[in-house]
Order: sequence, then C-alpha cells, then structure tokens
Amino acid sequence: MEPDAVVQVAAIQMTSVESAKANLEQAAQLLQEAHDQGASLAVLPENFAGYGVDYRALAAEYERLERWLCEQASRLGMAIIGGSVPSLTRPDGESVPAPRVRTRSLAVTAEGQVAGLYDKLHLFDAQVQDAQGQYRESDVFEPGETIVTVPMSGLQVGMAICYDLRFPALAQRLASAGAELLVYPSAFTAVTGKAHWELLLRATAVQTGCYVLGANQCGQHSPRRASYGHSMLVSPWGDVVASLGNTPSALVAPLDLVTMNELRQRMPVQQHQRLRIEGPYDAN
Repeated sequence: MEPDAVVQVAAIQMTSVESAKANLEQAAQLLQEAHDQGASLAVLPENFAGYGVDYRALAAEYERLERWLCEQASRLGMAIIGGSVPSLTRPDGESVPAPRVRTRSLAVTAEGQVAGLYDKLHLFDAQVQDAQGQYRESDVFEPGETIVTVPMSGLQVGMAICYDLRFPALAQRLASAGAELLVYPSAFTAVTGKAHWELLLRATAVQTGCYVLGANQCGQHSPRRASYGHSMLVSPWGDVVASLGNTPSALVAPLDLVTMNELRQRMPVQQHQRLRIEGPYDAN
C-alpha cells in the first residue's frame, strides 16, 4: 500500500431475523450500497444469515453461505468479512460434537477467495436486564482456539467477533501480530450496547493504536431480542470517524494509514508494552 493511501471501509448494519433468505436479500442490498459508496472492504454483522435460529440446522448450509459470500465479493469486486456463520466442523475438519457448532467469521477477497477463517474465542454467558434475561452462548457454540490476522484490501486486519471486544488481551495480541484494523462484527444487545459499545470500541482503538470497526446488528429481531446498532469506525486517537443510528444501513468511512502511523510514532504504546501477553492462542 502506498504511504498516502486512504481505504474506504464499510460496516453493514442489519436487523437479521430467522429467515436466511430474507437476511441474504437484506445483506446483498446493503453490500451493494457500500460498494456504490466506494468501499473496498465491507464487514457484515454477527449472525447475519440467521439470528436466534437452530444454529445446527443453519450450519448445514455453511458451504452454501460461503459460496454466497464469495459470489458477492467477486460480483462487487469488494472484499467482505462475513460476520459469523455457524459451522459443524472445526478448522481442521473435525466435527463439532452436537448440540454445539463453531461460530465463524470468513474473510473473502475481492476476487471471491476465502483468505481467512476465525472462530469466536469468547462466548457470551451473561445475565442482561432485558426481555431475554440470560444469554448462554456456550450451550450453543464451541469456542475457537486461534487468533487470526489476514491481509485484505491492502490492510492487515485482525479478526474478532462481538463479545471478544471485552477482552483487551486479544486486541493486544492482534496488534502485536501487525493488525492495522480490528473488526468486531457484533450483535451487542440494546442494554449492553447503550452502556458499553462506543466506550469499548474507542478504548480498544486507543490502547492498540489501530483503527477499530464495529459492525453491529440493530433493531428488534423478535419479541425478546433487540440489538443496539450504532455501528462505527474509530480512529487510533479514539475519535469516532463515522457512526450509524439503530436502523439497517451501510456505513462507509475512510481509514487513513498515514494518520495511524503518525499517531503510533508520537505515542508508541506497543513499543512501551512491558507485559508480554502469553496464552494458548497462536497467531496466524
């Protein structure tokens, strides 16, 4: 990438429902809008193809959903990160024991080739004061083991999903692995999102010296499930470059690597890091 390059990145904000057909139609329309606004990389939200569904049944459609992502990327000439898709297998091909699945983010190049796969590390088991009340992702999903960075659209992208945003050690590992943009496809609840979404995105950007892109679900998915929306791009200085409200839309905003590198030179936080983050995860 040329040192003065600016990359247009997009967060696709959706209200996903149970119908995969309806969700893919919504996603295709918003991806087209992102492309038409000049985006070279677009990030779909977590559970974009189905939210609050039988995830093992949806996981049986994994290959079809992967093909759909590749076709969209190739058709538009735009790299796409498919927020998360359930998978019946682990990255090595081994089956995930029922009733659980992996929840996987797919990085697809503008040529329609899968360039990276990331299985969500941290699972949301929490009590929230909303209509749902309690969330137990570990009943449905098996956690991943590996951190993933992948080159896309001239950027080194660190991959994460939703609840991962609350774990700064992961963000630090991704930054140490060379990430320039951290992506968080999400389904942050209306309650937790109002309290912590912007706070966490901005803190993560400041602490890592990376741009941070949060692509969130929004609106009412069912009588008991609502997401916060407010997808946004945050600069390494912690400024909100652009943000959305709480309706489906495509956010397209500029990522300026010159600005990022200048900030990193003025405040070289990663170079000053004295605690080496150790753990069982391997950087790709």
